[in-house]
Amino acid sequence: MPGRAALRCALVFACMAGAWSATAHAQEKISIPSLDMDTAGKPVMLDAYLFRAPNANGPTPAVVFMHGCNGMITRKGKIDSRELDWAQRFNAQGYTVLAVDSFTSRGQASECRGGGDVRPSVERPRDAYGALRYLQQLPGIAPDRIALMGWSHGGGTVLYSVGPRSPGKVPVAAPVSTAPSPPDFVAAVAFYPGWCNTKAQGPGWSTRIPLLVLIGADDVWSKPVPCDAFVKDVTAKGAPITFHMYPGAYHDFDYPNLPLRERPEFTNPKTHIVPITGTQPEARDDAIARVTAFLAKAFAS
Repeated sequence: MPGRAALRCALVFACMAGAWSATAHAQEKISIPSLDMDTAGKPVMLDAYLFRAPNANGPTPAVVFMHGCNGMITRKGKIDSRELDWAQRFNAQGYTVLAVDSFTSRGQASECRGGGDVRPSVERPRDAYGALRYLQQLPGIAPDRIALMGWSHGGGTVLYSVGPRSPGKVPVAAPVSTAPSPPDFVAAVAFYPGWCNTKAQGPGWSTRIPLLVLIGADDVWSKPVPCDAFVKDVTAKGAPITFHMYPGAYHDFDYPNLPLRERPEFTNPKTHIVPITGTQPEARDDAIARVTAFLAKAFAS
């Protein structure tokens, strides 16, 4: 099917899926082991929220969510509306969702003003793969049809997770095993990812996992120009990345009903850049269509 026609069909399907609000199932709070270890050498246990696909007739595809720098839980103790909206939308499409909270269990507050102890390059990729392994052992999940999706800090986590330093890669010095390796993520989506540049990822960055990167052209927080240059460089070397930049869109453009505003509380202490966040309706609608089509293709292959 031609690209535009496929995108239109995906948008129609995504709009139809908007009916989820009346039938969405409540999420289940669970505890899952990260591949990250504590000081005693035991797996770090993470809070996570499982959104099961309702009325599933067989093993379902699944999507692992990695939240942004402000965490996944609001001050009122609710799941962030962005993650909730996407989770319920995916449920309507027949996908299970596992939203991982990398911060709460570690006592980590917001990291939006600078670096913290829960790094997108180390701890959080281990969280992502802990979630993958958990889902692959869960009845009712198709273990070879699990995708990874993240926003901002979580988008940068996606890049580190699927790249050369991925926890899913078997170390060269690891003992040879005759047991088959568990499947990797079948696809990944990064919204306005942090650390999307050659300096952060390294000149030898590559991935075999199909990756969709979506970013706003006016984003002053996750800068689009270095990200665009990085993606062009790695795709020229064969990385399977689809990149789209939205004119007039800022950070958090896919949030449902988020007013456009400056966020002085998140001003970078080194660069003094004041982030701007807010919904861009056209970009949001297009992103829903693109992600819908992208995952449908990945899960069908």
